[in-house]
Amino acid sequence: MSSSENAASHEASPPTSAAECLRIVLLGRTGTGRSSSANTILGRSAFRVNVSPCSVTTHCKKQTGMVDRRSVSVIDTPGFFHTHLSHQDVMAEVGRCVVLSSPGPHAFLVTLQPGRFTQEERDAFEWIKATFGSGATRFTMVLFTWGDQLQGKHIEDFLQESNELSEFVSSCHGGYHVLDNSKQETGQVVELLKKVDKIVEENGGGCYSNNMYKEAEWAIKEVQARILGEGGHEVGSPHKETEDIEEKGPE
Repeated sequence: MSSSENAASHEASPPTSAAECLRIVLLGRTGTGRSSSANTILGRSAFRVNVSPCSVTTHCKKQTGMVDRRSVSVIDTPGFFHTHLSHQDVMAEVGRCVVLSSPGPHAFLVTLQPGRFTQEERDAFEWIKATFGSGATRFTMVLFTWGDQLQGKHIEDFLQESNELSEFVSSCHGGYHVLDNSKQETGQVVELLKKVDKIVEENGGGCYSNNMYKEAEWAIKEVQARILGEGGHEVGSPHKETEDIEEKGPE
């Protein structure tokens, strides 16, 4: 049995109290609005955003705030296909989001822009499954960013126009949500958190556990080997010391 299958067979972490901080990890290709979405969720400029095709986030970063009278932690991660980091560095860094969200994230939000679903997006999702195990799809939701680009068109129309996109969304058991980062509207964030709560409920009240990630570690190395080729490069473990991770509390 593969490491991914092992990870999928494991239970999520035990249920936690309703008062516990909701932990969300943002994943996605460079330029899909991860950091902007994180700021929209928290209702403040917690993460650096740069209007540029170049990657800004180089390390996993965590910010916590009160959203609709509840504590929410958002972990921003380096974008896949980073413009400054190697594939190996990105994979190792993104994997550490599990440590930063200890005892584990309640949901992975995969950012996509409406009307743009390329081979890179497909590769990114395969990378997520290889990195976190196929069981991670139970905790995954597609977050369509820049909802203003829909220009009155329903996201369902985009899904009907692309079988590949529709299949991609269906493979994420948490469904999807549209976020308009040009507006600081609490309502759209509250609706997003309700969908995250549903993910938690459907997983027995638990979260994606560190044990699930550890069992998927071999899958990470397999992907790294595929990317780097059989050139004898050393593949490092993604589990580095936690002090290397940047963590910031509420401002």
